[in-house]
Amino acid sequence: MALLFAILVALGATYALLLLAWHVLRRVLVAKHIGTTNLHLLQQGRAEHDKIPGTAVVCGGGIAGLLTARVCHEHFERVLVIEAEPWLSTEDARRVDGWKLLRQTRSRLIQWNSLHSSQAYFFAGLQKLFPNIIEEAARSQIKVAPSFPRFSTSGAPWRRPQRPGGLPKTMYTTRHTLETFIRRLVLDPDAYPHITFRAGTVTDVVPDPADNTKLSQVVFRNETGAVETVDAALVADCSGPARAGLKWLARHGYGSPPTPGSPSTLPLEDLKIALDQKLRYSSITYTAPDAAFMARFEALLPDEFKGDGPVITFLEDDTEATKATGRAYLIVWRLDANQICVFAGHTGEVRFQPTNVEQLRQYARSVYEIEPIAEYFWGMLDLLEEIEDTAVVSLLRVPPTSYVRYSRATNMPSNFVALGDSVIVVNPIFGEGCTKALRCAMALHTELLRANKTSPRVLPHTFAKDFFQEEKDKTEWLWDNTRILDYGVPTTEPIPGESLSEGAGLRWYITWLQRMAPYDDHAALVMYDTVTGFASPIDALHPHLVAKVLWRGLVVGA
Repeated sequence: MALLFAILVALGATYALLLLAWHVLRRVLVAKHIGTTNLHLLQQGRAEHDKIPGTAVVCGGGIAGLLTARVCHEHFERVLVIEAEPWLSTEDARRVDGWKLLRQTRSRLIQWNSLHSSQAYFFAGLQKLFPNIIEEAARSQIKVAPSFPRFSTSGAPWRRPQRPGGLPKTMYTTRHTLETFIRRLVLDPDAYPHITFRAGTVTDVVPDPADNTKLSQVVFRNETGAVETVDAALVADCSGPARAGLKWLARHGYGSPPTPGSPSTLPLEDLKIALDQKLRYSSITYTAPDAAFMARFEALLPDEFKGDGPVITFLEDDTEATKATGRAYLIVWRLDANQICVFAGHTGEVRFQPTNVEQLRQYARSVYEIEPIAEYFWGMLDLLEEIEDTAVVSLLRVPPTSYVRYSRATNMPSNFVALGDSVIVVNPIFGEGCTKALRCAMALHTELLRANKTSPRVLPHTFAKDFFQEEKDKTEWLWDNTRILDYGVPTTEPIPGESLSEGAGLRWYITWLQRMAPYDDHAALVMYDTVTGFASPIDALHPHLVAKVLWRGLVVGA
C-alpha cells in the first residue's frame, strides 16, 4: 500500500512539474512565435517629424505588398508601391463592390477566383491597422462573423469551442474581393496620403555608390516601356512566388560568400528549399439572382447556420484508403453579397476535379465518411444546379511550396527586406497565407519601432539582419508545421535530402487529436485555436491532452 501511495505521489508530482513547464514554455513561445502582443504594436507609429526621410519602395501590390505599404506609412516620409499588372493601378481594382470582379483575370495570381480562407488572427491584425474596417466591410458587403468554419472530420462535426469573450471574428470572402478591399483601404488618400501606387515592373536595384552595404535606387519599366529609377530608403520585395529580389541581389554580388566557419549561413543560391504535395482543387462560385433565391438556400439549413458564412467544411479523415486516393476536402461557404462557393480539393492524381454540380455529387459520394454528409448538402446542390449558368470555375494544380531562408544569408544590403510569398509559400489548404503576410508585416513594423529607439530617422546597419531574424521567428514554424503534415501524403515530393518518414510520430498524434475534436472539448479548443491562428506551437502538447490522445490512439483505437 505504501508503495502504491509513493507511486501515485510521484506521478502527481511529475504531472505538476510537466504542467508548470508547459505553461512557462507556452508563454515564451507565444511571445516569440505568435506575437499576440505585437498586434497591439500595429497601433503605434512615428510622429511626422520622426519619420525616416525618403521613400520606402514596395515591389509588388498584392496583399503582402499592401500590408507592407500600410506599415511603412507609419515610418517613412513617402511610400511607393510598384505593381506589374497595370489594371491594379486603376479605380476598378479598388472598387467598393469588389465581389463583382469575379470574372476579371489576374494573370499573376492563380487563386484569384478560388475559394479563399483567412484566419481570425489575420482579421485581428487588420482591425489594428484599419480602425474602420467593420464599417468598410459592410459597405463592400463582406461577411464579418465569428470564426467558426464548421469543420468536420469525415462528417463528424467538431465541437464549438467555449472561449472567454466569445469566438474571434473573421471575414468570409473571395480572394478577389479581399484584395480589392484591402487595396481600397490602403490607397485611401485621406487616411494614408503618403502612399502612391504605380504600374510598372521592377527590374533591378542599385547599390549605393558611396556605401554598397545598402541600396540607393530601384529600377523599373513603366507602362509605356520606358525605364525609370526612384531613390529608395527601403526596398521591400513583395513580388510573390517570382521572388525577384533573389535575382536583383545575385546580380550585384550580395548574399555570398557565407561566413567562414559558420554552418548556419548559406550562399544566396542555396537559400531556397521546396516541396510539392501535389495539391489539386476546384472552386465553383455561383451568383444568386435575387434575394428570393438566397431565402430558398437559407431555408435548407438548420437555424444555427442562418446568416453565417460557412455551411460545411469537410476534412476527410487520414486513413490508409485516403493515402491511396489522396485526402479530400469538401467545402461550401456563402461569401460576399450573394455568392456561394463550392470547393473540392485533394492531394495526388487519383481523384478528379469537379467542374459542375453533377460532378460535385459524384465527388461527394466518393469521400470516406464517419458520419453521413448532412441531407441539406444534397438539397443545396439541387438548388445550385438551377443557376449553373452563373458558375465561375477555377481549376488549380498548386505549384510546389517554397521557403527562402533569408535569415541564413550574409553580406546583404541593410535596407532590403522580403515579405509574404517572396519568402514563404505554404500549402494553401491550411488558410495561413494571409496570416503569414500579416506576420511578415508585423515583423517589419516591430523592427522599425526598435530602430526608432536606437537610430532615429535612419535605418541601422543591422536592420536587414534583425528583420529577417524576427520574420523567421514569426513565420518559420508555419513552414515546419505544414511541411510535416504534407509529408503524410505519399505523393508528396519532399525537400531534397529529406524523407516522407520525417515527423511520422507527430502526424500520428495530430490525426488522433483531430479525431477527438468532435467528442472532446479540450481537443476541439486546441484545433480551433490552431486553425484560427492563435495557438502556440505546443498547445496540442498540453500534458492532460497528451494523455488523452495516447489513451485513445493506443488503447481505445487499437
